[in-house]
Amino acid sequence: MAGAPQAFLLFLLLLSQPRDTSPATLFCSPKRVNGILGESVILPLDSGMMFKSITWSAPSPRQDAASGTTVPLAVVTPGGPGGLPRLVVEDERYRGRVRLYGRTYSLEISNLTMTDEGKYEAEKNLIGHSKYSCGYPLSIYKRLSEPEIRVHPVMAGNGTCNVTFTCSAGERARHLTYTWTRPAGGAVLSTEESLLVQHRLGDEDSPITCTATNPVSNSSASASPKVACEGPTPPQAPALSYCRAKGILVLGVLGTLLAGILTVHVLAAREQTRP
Repeated sequence: MAGAPQAFLLFLLLLSQPRDTSPATLFCSPKRVNGILGESVILPLDSGMMFKSITWSAPSPRQDAASGTTVPLAVVTPGGPGGLPRLVVEDERYRGRVRLYGRTYSLEISNLTMTDEGKYEAEKNLIGHSKYSCGYPLSIYKRLSEPEIRVHPVMAGNGTCNVTFTCSAGERARHLTYTWTRPAGGAVLSTEESLLVQHRLGDEDSPITCTATNPVSNSSASASPKVACEGPTPPQAPALSYCRAKGILVLGVLGTLLAGILTVHVLAAREQTRP
């Protein structure tokens, strides 16, 4: 029976230990977001849970690429019954550029710059001493303009020309992909930046198209192996259309009639003036 008092004392000791009253934090899987330079992006936040406040954090302006440190961006508090929530922007870099998206508590950032890239965080203080935290790694890309195709033809003999086409979209190479196709059939010729095409002089033209793609946009440009190897085709005089020819014919007839009428009047006038 000697063990019973020891067990009772151990039970009392456990009860006397201070409880951990720190709030529990629920974490979501990071939500990667892509934004377009100069446009807007939305950081989506689930608004299904009742909360006391939401604290948004932004990348520190002094962070290095790997640190991921953040600074306070804005605080959201619920509005009264039937009222709108209140948004207070604390980071002057975002004043005039952030707002709550629609009737949700998601954050919209406008007029994006490359310095806006980095990790954002939302920490929701829930009712009941718990928290919900979510991270948003944001990447900014340019909307692609029409790519430039550089041409390098080389005559290989026997009436054959080897021409190298190189596509450039002026964006960070690690974020770009290139696809070469023939518009007529849509067959993929290559996914490299450059494409080698063999053209036999005198053959029909078979243009190729380069499509540059990044995570937010794509753009295309086309080039002609025939033009690269043989030069542009001399412009031909445009064929006279049926309507234009008919119009010219009508004008000619009217001109002839008018000339005849004038001639008749002149002759009649001379006859009258003769003594």
